[in-house]
Amino acid sequence: MRRAFILISVLLGFASCVNQEHGKVYEPAVRVEVREVEATRASFALKTIQAASVRYGAGTSDQPEFTSSIETASLGSVDLSIELSGLEPDTEYRLRVQGIGPGGEQGKEQSLDFHTVPGPSQMYPWEKGRAAIPRFADISLVTLGQHNSNPPAWTKERFASHVYFTDEANVPHWLFDAFLCIDGYDGKRGLSYSITNGRQSAGKESWEDLLDTWLGENGALLKLDEAVSDAASLIGTPPRPRYVVMSLPDPIMYQYFDNKQSSTTYWGELDGRQLDFSRAEDQMAVYRWYMNRCRARFNALQFKHLELVGFYILSEELPLSPDFFRQCSQTFDSADTWNWQSKRWEQLVPYVSSYAHSCNEGLWWIPYHLAPGYKVWKELGFDAAFMQPNRYWDNGSTEHPMSKTVEAIQKYKMGMELEFEYSLVAAVMQDGRAAPDGAGRPTFYLKDVPLLRERVREYLSAYKDSGLYGQQPLAVYSGTDAMHQLATSSDSGDRAMFLELCHYICDSPLKK
Repeated sequence: MRRAFILISVLLGFASCVNQEHGKVYEPAVRVEVREVEATRASFALKTIQAASVRYGAGTSDQPEFTSSIETASLGSVDLSIELSGLEPDTEYRLRVQGIGPGGEQGKEQSLDFHTVPGPSQMYPWEKGRAAIPRFADISLVTLGQHNSNPPAWTKERFASHVYFTDEANVPHWLFDAFLCIDGYDGKRGLSYSITNGRQSAGKESWEDLLDTWLGENGALLKLDEAVSDAASLIGTPPRPRYVVMSLPDPIMYQYFDNKQSSTTYWGELDGRQLDFSRAEDQMAVYRWYMNRCRARFNALQFKHLELVGFYILSEELPLSPDFFRQCSQTFDSADTWNWQSKRWEQLVPYVSSYAHSCNEGLWWIPYHLAPGYKVWKELGFDAAFMQPNRYWDNGSTEHPMSKTVEAIQKYKMGMELEFEYSLVAAVMQDGRAAPDGAGRPTFYLKDVPLLRERVREYLSAYKDSGLYGQQPLAVYSGTDAMHQLATSSDSGDRAMFLELCHYICDSPLKK
């Protein structure tokens, strides 16, 4: 597991010091502690005394060469860090460190052995070339919405409204950095990919069909790549690849989660064996299988502009065992631990994180407003998390005040999800249709479009006024088609709303 070495530390001549006032000169000293060891990376915390710099090197030999150095800020007690990348999985390494004094005095050389964790059987070019998990300023949620729709829900033209926009002066600009491929429901079979949907759980056939929908020969991501190519012909090559995050279906313990007497062996076979989701090992195995299939199929399609950056945990709440919260020194209540034994998130999420990181891929999550697990997203192993304010759907109330959302994301260093859907689009609502509130009741009509536009602006202002804008990334949920509906609307208010959103996304300092 990725945190297996986190408590190992070695004292390297730390009693040494320099005390010229009493006429004594001692060697510079370094203390090193292992922070994390993964399949291809390792990080270490250093504390130095009377060292102007530290030189270090790592390798598989007994005496690896010193290849790098790091400067200290002063000769007192200084905290530093070392990041090693490009390591081989499941391999024994030795780290050598040595403190160097201000006059070139050499402290005593010391070494620390560590072992990288096992990784995947194959690494792909984009993964091998990474020194760290890439970061992005913003991500658009690409929701299939019953993914077996015909004609396909996501076309090149529909993606284009997420890939770039043309401003008031008719100048084109790149829009979203990243795209989250997400779907919670197999519409053809009426099965659920998510533990929270309350339907019959999806099995292997549905999981494979979902892969085809995204990464098949006519899959949605090929349409995204085509949209980026078309935009590149107008703007030029994008400054970096357009990143893709793949959501992972939940390996739900029971065929009918609400019925604890239903089958735990419903999913299907893997490697010639019927899986049993009463076993955490089998749930981990199917996660690993799906991640590997995503990676392999992504590689086979040889996209021009897309790069797989990692994975996403689908459930929007993660109830955890009381012991996990205690280990994190975090308070909890009954909602935070509800039915945790049947979900095992404290086992499964760290495992998925560890395996994703062994592939040089990341892991992300977007809980609903103050959902169980959000306080410990870092301890679970996510690279970043965004919170849903859920304010957009409040019906005549402040059930989800933005102040509470801002307080939570500031405290736990999360990003925010900007939320809207077709009820924001006057051109769609003008046919008299109703749109739901947070409880699914038909509440919003054409007359409510101005109210909902102000709700969206409330999100934008709260994120900016809090100081989080430009500091933390932004996720954008636009329902199944609202971004494209705004972009192509003939209504002047819709078009103005679209441009306002685009400028907000593109003006973030994180884009620089």
